[in-house]
Amino acid sequence: MKKTRKGTGVLIVLLLMTMVIGTSFLGPISTEAQQIIKIFINGREIHTDVDPVIISDRTMVPVRFVTEELGMEVDWDGVNRHVLITNPVLDDNEYSGSVTIPADGKLSIMGDSMLSAQVLQDLMLANNPSAPSELPALYLQIGQDYGIRGDVAFCQAAKETGWWKYGGLVKAYQNNYCGLSATGKAATGNEDLRGSDPTRVWFTEGVHGAIFKTPADGVEAHVQHLYAYVSKSPLPAGKILLDPRFVLVTRGIAQTWSDLDGRWAVPGVGYGQSILNDYYAQAINNSDSDNMVSMTPEEKIAQLEKDKQLLQLEVLRLQRLLDEK
Repeated sequence: MKKTRKGTGVLIVLLLMTMVIGTSFLGPISTEAQQIIKIFINGREIHTDVDPVIISDRTMVPVRFVTEELGMEVDWDGVNRHVLITNPVLDDNEYSGSVTIPADGKLSIMGDSMLSAQVLQDLMLANNPSAPSELPALYLQIGQDYGIRGDVAFCQAAKETGWWKYGGLVKAYQNNYCGLSATGKAATGNEDLRGSDPTRVWFTEGVHGAIFKTPADGVEAHVQHLYAYVSKSPLPAGKILLDPRFVLVTRGIAQTWSDLDGRWAVPGVGYGQSILNDYYAQAINNSDSDNMVSMTPEEKIAQLEKDKQLLQLEVLRLQRLLDEK
């Protein structure tokens, strides 16, 4: 299992303060700073509202924008003049080597996938042997391209389609895995694509929701819609718009899966938590079971001890939440 980095609260003073309150005390801006500086996160270029600059051989970037792109939170302590950067998901659940789900659904939408395509595929086919087997790998790859957790996006698609059994307004041939533009009213065929590629997505009279040319296009449109919710940046370099509702989203309005409640699905109470608890948890359990089968008795004991400690931490965290109420 891929290891997750340990969550910590990071206190940054002095140097990072220059990114927030100014840089004048560092000296004059060099001619090098006049050149265009680009920022890439996991290979994806991001665009900030304040241009990065080089001052006295130090590259200055807007700390809030970059850290929020990484799924973290930034606060300003005006009394002590400190910048506080925290990981809202991992601080209360420090762990390594296992995947856990926060009880409140506050798992960031952006981040690395933790589960393999094989684990997702096994779970999908167990629920529906006729489901398209290429989808797990597509979600992981395309999710990585956008910095989105592709394994959780896959689980959202499982929820939206009923493990690709459908039965609602959207049909399997549409390659529409998250109900894009399925508003309850059938299309006229003249819908505005809002800049998306008409050779890869379109509407047909009498059909509910958008139709995508290929499964990969349907997956990418889904991931783009999540990207619209979580990021204010343009699409990654080289990407073509496939989501006809991309421009309708208030950009950056949702950072965690529970933030989608009432936004992706209306009224949608508990929508994000359902994705995690009812679908992602199944995949985690399958992954843990696969790992346990290949372990020696000593390794199984060690893993169970870790799980016990994680459960104890979760109990303490929930108790704190109850005490605060």
